[in-house]
Amino acid sequence: MNRRLTVVFVCLMGFFALVAGRLVQLQVVEADQWRELARRFQEGTVTIPALRGRIYDRNGVLLAEDVRAISVAVDNYNMTRPDLLEGLLVTHLNIPRATAREKLYRPSYFTWIARAISPEQAEALERAARQAGARGLIFLEDRARQYPHGDLASNVIGFTGIDGHGLEGIELLFDQELQGTESVWSFVRMADGTQIERRQVQAGRPGRDLTLTIDSRIQHIAEQAITHGVRRYKAKAGIALVLDPWTGEVLAMAQDKRYDLNNFQSSRPEQRQNLAVVYPFEPGSSFKIFTMLAALEHSVVALDERLSGSATYQIAHHTFRNADGREYGMVTPKDVIKNSINTAMIRIAQRLGEERLYGALKKYGFGQKTGIELPGEVSGYLPPVQAWSALEIGSIAIGQSVSVTAIQLASRVAMIANGGRVVRPRIVASHSADLTPLSPSFKGKGSSPPPLGEGPGERSQGERVASETSCRQLTEMMIETVRSGTGVLAQIEGYAIAAKTGTAQKAVPGQGYVKGKYVASFEGFFPAEAPKYLILIVLDEPGGREYYGSETAAPIFREIAQQLIALDRIRP
Repeated sequence: MNRRLTVVFVCLMGFFALVAGRLVQLQVVEADQWRELARRFQEGTVTIPALRGRIYDRNGVLLAEDVRAISVAVDNYNMTRPDLLEGLLVTHLNIPRATAREKLYRPSYFTWIARAISPEQAEALERAARQAGARGLIFLEDRARQYPHGDLASNVIGFTGIDGHGLEGIELLFDQELQGTESVWSFVRMADGTQIERRQVQAGRPGRDLTLTIDSRIQHIAEQAITHGVRRYKAKAGIALVLDPWTGEVLAMAQDKRYDLNNFQSSRPEQRQNLAVVYPFEPGSSFKIFTMLAALEHSVVALDERLSGSATYQIAHHTFRNADGREYGMVTPKDVIKNSINTAMIRIAQRLGEERLYGALKKYGFGQKTGIELPGEVSGYLPPVQAWSALEIGSIAIGQSVSVTAIQLASRVAMIANGGRVVRPRIVASHSADLTPLSPSFKGKGSSPPPLGEGPGERSQGERVASETSCRQLTEMMIETVRSGTGVLAQIEGYAIAAKTGTAQKAVPGQGYVKGKYVASFEGFFPAEAPKYLILIVLDEPGGREYYGSETAAPIFREIAQQLIALDRIRP
């Protein structure tokens, strides 16, 4: 009997020793490990993007803002009735059943289900889950980006991703400025997964607001006009720009290819491109005004002299022709611009010579980025003079063998309109002083964006690259272009408009210049004596019987100009 009691006693002591040892192990040796596990089970944190800065047009019209939204997650380990939750997610969030099932059965304490849904949608889901007795869903305050005007200036503004970071346009380039500082929230759960506490542990800082130079009224006018023009002339694409020629401020940057910023997921990549800064093209006759300006600056042509406007002109076994092979006889420099005479323009360029023509075009800013505050800008192409063949003096003089972007061409025409000073085109009117654009153009140590220069509305104080006299003489030639030359379809009774037409045959890699493929353009400013607006129209491959810039781009210019006159009440 005593032996039996002894055995029982020893066993009991051994059991208590094991329990005591396990308790020591759990509460002392492994205490930190289990404490951390408990904390992870009961507590969690989530990061919420800050309220992103608003974007306005120059008149204070709201173009982009953050609105209240709710994001939904699930505590996969502590949820109840996953079968019911699956159905609720499908019904209320329109999530595919397979996706809902995959998210619900992940081995995690926190899985995102949906980001930035409407508060009404979230409330309906929360109510349905509560009534069904299904626990585990987590609802967190969030923000959603909203664009009140849909596709207006979509290729300029751009959009943000689900994480609140900019992915295109202004939203991308000024992402750091707009996004602010994120906030961090913690939440505590009971054993059944019910949240009993939610608090902010790191306060965020709202992003800074941004004001653009765009005028939403003018933007709308330009978008409607270029969209209608592309359809009317069966073009592949179209661009319309409106600038203040004194400040370089872009009042409208429009194109026919746009997309709804509130539903950017359904757009195609080609719709999201900003053609005004990423699409290089040969300008054709639109470029002749710069060759003429260089000739006036170097005094190689007199206003009253006459030179040959023969139907053809040969250089190095290549024959240059006037449009439709027309013979003009002896003409003045004004006639050369008014009627866009290739052969006479080439003769003037030969007087200048390769070095002086190249030097002037380089000084005017061709072959260089403008520095406008938009991502993806390309520089166009101006071949170095040492690489010119014998034909280059002729082809470059009339806008071939070079390429430009629409914003580059428009800003260079602005230089003529304002009397010879370079203006850097601008799309941003105001922002904070510590701005750091996130453009590929500005990457690298020690790099920084080009200075903005003048403040909003101030006249250009840029470098003078041409004399006022030469610019005025050239302006008179451009006025005659609209009055009685190739630009007559841009006439508006009572208003003096200075402009130039352009029609450039397109070159296709491996095929050279292809018959039937053209870029039509029209550039001009008004009132010519004191320019207020500069408008550039570009049509890529107009496909009808009418394809010259004088027939297609000029009427679109006129349509926009007439509406600007009415909008601004400009008197003749």
